Amino acid sequence: MSSHENRTIRIAQSSQPQALILGLLGGAFAFAVRLAGMTKGPVLLIVPLGALFGYGVGRAIFGLLLGGGERLAKDLVFPDAEGTYAPQYSQIDALEVQEKHTEALEAWLAVAAERPNNPSPLLRAADLQLRKLKDPQGALPLYERVRRMPGVRDEHVRYALQKIIDIHLSPGGDEGRALVELRRFIERFPDGREAAGARAAIARIKAQRGGAD
Repeated sequence: MSSHENRTIRIAQSSQPQALILGLLGGAFAFAVRLAGMTKGPVLLIVPLGALFGYGVGRAIFGLLLGGGERLAKDLVFPDAEGTYAPQYSQIDALEVQEKHTEALEAWLAVAAERPNNPSPLLRAADLQLRKLKDPQGALPLYERVRRMPGVRDEHVRYALQKIIDIHLSPGGDEGRALVELRRFIERFPDGREAAGARAAIARIKAQRGGAD
C-alpha cells in the first residue's frame, strides 16, 4: 500500500469520531423537525436519513480539515517546487538514520539540483554538512544560496541567516562578515527576540573591537 493511501486511511479514521457526533446531532435535529410538523414521513425513516446526512457532512468537513493540517505541516517541513510534500525523500531520511551522512548529503544536493527553487533540500544538506560532517565552511555557501534565493518563505531566510551568523561567529569565523550578516538580519527581520539578540551581538562585537565598525 502506498504512503498516500496510508495517509488517506489515517485521515478518514481520524475524522470518524467527529463525524459520528454530527450524525447523532443530525438524527436528533431530524426528529425535532418531524415532531414540530415541519416535514412529513415516518420517524423511523426521517431520523436515520438525518443521521446519515450529518455523518456524511462531518466526514467531509473534518476530513478536509485534518488533511489540510497534515499538508500544511508537511509543506513547512519539506515543500516541493509546487508546494506539496514529496514522500519519496524518506529514503534520504533513512540514510541519515543509518548515519550515512556523506551519502545523504550527496542525495540532498542532487534533489536541490533538480529543484532549484526549493530551499528545503539545500537546508537539509547544509545542516548535515554543519552538524554531522563538522564542515561549517562547506555548509556556509549552501545557507547563502538559500538566503539569496528569490521568492523564499521568511522562515527559510530567517533560518539560513541565523546559521550564517552562527558560522561567522564560531571559532575561526569571520567577525567582520558576522557584523554584515547581523545588520542584514535586523534589516530583514527588525522585530522580535532574534532581532534584539542581533543588536546585542553587534554591540558586543563593536565593544570588543574598541567601538570600531
